Amino acid sequence: MRIALTQSEGRLVGLQERLEAMGLEVLRIPLVQTQTLQASLSPLSECRWWLFTSVAAVQAVLALGGSLKGRRLGAVGEATRQALGDAGGRVEVVAPEETAESLAEAFLALKPFGFVGLPQGNRARPVLARRLRNAGYEVRSVVVYQTQTRPWPAGLAAPDLVLLTSPSGVEALPEEVGLNAHLLALGPTTAAALSERGFAYTRVPRPHVEAILQTIEHIRGETCPS
Repeated sequence: MRIALTQSEGRLVGLQERLEAMGLEVLRIPLVQTQTLQASLSPLSECRWWLFTSVAAVQAVLALGGSLKGRRLGAVGEATRQALGDAGGRVEVVAPEETAESLAEAFLALKPFGFVGLPQGNRARPVLARRLRNAGYEVRSVVVYQTQTRPWPAGLAAPDLVLLTSPSGVEALPEEVGLNAHLLALGPTTAAALSERGFAYTRVPRPHVEAILQTIEHIRGETCPS
């Protein structure tokens, strides 16, 4: 059985090795790429908190000369938390699920004070900023990177499984592949994008490596997902 992993580098660390240990042939086909923009971070300078929803946002802020020193930080997912920690950041809030909604809930549960800065990509959904503003926070957003789609390799037939982790990846998926492969959707926005294109899919219940493995085992008829 062959599976295509379409997520960008840095997401779902260890997944490829676990899949190969299960006997699957793994194809790395990133369908999105990010590019740092020449943005000014000055709107974030007065923000006590910086919240990051991706590794790409962390990399872009560092490339733009941003300093994490003295900032209180929040992150979506383990990969983003690790990227901030590796850069010397103090991460105080980690979303239990890899979604902006989960980060908003985790942040608001702490009832912190101070302005909130959101370094984000050009395709970031407004849900995080909206939730925080509705809760009374001053939110300042800066687009620090852009997401671009990448083409599916020419002549590559649809594998048995394709893991999709973002609406941008769904956008780049060729029609033929979407109709002939068994698609796995990570996250509600990815699932919604697949539905909009009319593709059948299996929803991974949680955005974690273990949940992906359990879902694939279920598809293979070995076990049922927990």
